[in-house]
Amino acid sequence: MSAGPPASAGATGTAAAPEVPHAPDGPRDPLTGLPGRDHLLHHGPDVVDRAHAGGARVAVLVLDLDGFKTINDSAGHHVGDRVLDAVAQRLVAASGPDDQVVRLGGDEFAVLAGPLDGRADGAARARALIEAVGDPLRVDDLALSVGVSVGVATSDVDGDDVDELLRAADQAMYAAKSAGTGLWRASTPDDQPADVARRLTRRLSADLASGRATDALVVEHQPQVRLATGEVVGFEALARWDHPALGLLPAAQFVPLAERSGLMGPLTSRLLDLALDDLPGLLDAAPGSRLMLNVTRRHVLGHGLVDDLTARVRRRGLAPEHIVLGITEPVSRPPAGTLATFDELARRGFELSICGFGTARSSLTALWAIPAVREVTIDRGLVAGLTGDDEVEVARVTRLVRAVVAAATALDVRVVAAGVEDDATAAVLRELGCDVVQGWWVAHPMRLPDVAKWCAARSS
Repeated sequence: MSAGPPASAGATGTAAAPEVPHAPDGPRDPLTGLPGRDHLLHHGPDVVDRAHAGGARVAVLVLDLDGFKTINDSAGHHVGDRVLDAVAQRLVAASGPDDQVVRLGGDEFAVLAGPLDGRADGAARARALIEAVGDPLRVDDLALSVGVSVGVATSDVDGDDVDELLRAADQAMYAAKSAGTGLWRASTPDDQPADVARRLTRRLSADLASGRATDALVVEHQPQVRLATGEVVGFEALARWDHPALGLLPAAQFVPLAERSGLMGPLTSRLLDLALDDLPGLLDAAPGSRLMLNVTRRHVLGHGLVDDLTARVRRRGLAPEHIVLGITEPVSRPPAGTLATFDELARRGFELSICGFGTARSSLTALWAIPAVREVTIDRGLVAGLTGDDEVEVARVTRLVRAVVAAATALDVRVVAAGVEDDATAAVLRELGCDVVQGWWVAHPMRLPDVAKWCAARSS
């Protein structure tokens, strides 16, 4: 794609570009002059085919601005519009001459980049776009800083269909957002060889579509213990796929694929049944404990979560008070409909936990914006940062975790630290007043029969 609209008056730090011709497959966005999703879906397949014919690849990058809602709320929508216009121009200026830049809607954009030699080129494009958007921006008399989170999906690894690549990049973008601000993530980890990733994706896709995956799902449980007493107070249910050829696969290797393939529904139903079927045995092994079930953003936003979960619990004669739902992608101000779902879950006795708490995407304001939250799980990266050789970084992370613990405790919210691997980390968390810990320092994830043996050995 060749260009975007001229810069808005008063916005500096952007590159003016010639106006692009009107796209025959859809109207241009009146604010930024960029084409929309239809343009990408219409022209993208030709770009992919040409790249593949030359032995190259393409990458789809999905971008979402960090902190844009704050700008809109504090400075006004007219300033927000100017920021979007300026960001659009920066994306065009930072993209290659054959790349296509589109506005997906709101503060989301996408770039179809290619031809590329490999995944390293896609990563380089992501870093360039983050740097371009992050340069200080002046609108009228305001100096603004806007970050962006980027998800990257590469053809021949994450899929060859443009729509599938968009879904894969969208999932990766949310992973980047949950990790912080101004970050990018690949849909397939860069340390996984391309041929292995391609075979894995195709094999898992076939198993998901055929329903074979549902029959091979298992659940492991990782114990949570009260740090002050060592009492077992809960378990986190972790999904595993016991694949006959690939072995035991963690959720990170198949859940994103299932979500972007539209096949997460049957897997979620099966995993809920497996986890809830184990709950009576867990309560026998550790009376009074809680079971944390992780739910995805789409699951929370979907219809029927509350009634479906309530029905499953009632059929088994279980009490909702023993179940904690882990919110995997928290926001400080969820939509009204999501808040209503949270409130109804709490009214029926279920508890909510914010997972990965302490990252830039999370906020202390979530603790009072979402009264149904009764637990937070400190981000694993922060827990790992409590010890190490970099004294400055350790001090910074320690201050942050101390603030999280103090705020949560003041609001009578439990604090769980995940990923605790050694005595030193546990000692720091104990000094900071953390309530509950889990990780290999406590126990590895295990299936129900092993949980019962482990609890019995621990109590004796």
